[in-house]
Amino acid sequence: MTEKQLKNMLFFKKLTSFGILIGLLVFLSSFFVSGPSAPYQLSIGISIMVSSMLLFGFGMFLPLMEEVSSEDINEQKKPSSLS
Repeated sequence: MTEKQLKNMLFFKKLTSFGILIGLLVFLSSFFVSGPSAPYQLSIGISIMVSSMLLFGFGMFLPLMEEVSSEDINEQKKPSSLS
């Protein structure tokens, strides 16, 4: 992996950690909220955590797609030995 890919992965890791932490705090605080806003706050906390996990998944697949596409380009540039 290149240094650029590692920096991107670290960025997604930090962003995901922050999102899961915020989602967990909102999720846990929903148990102490009374009234009609409690279910809304619960679903908001869960959705923040799920969206952070999806972001992490997309962040992991981006470097993999770059790596595979660069291998395909390198294979196409090589002269064929058939002729």
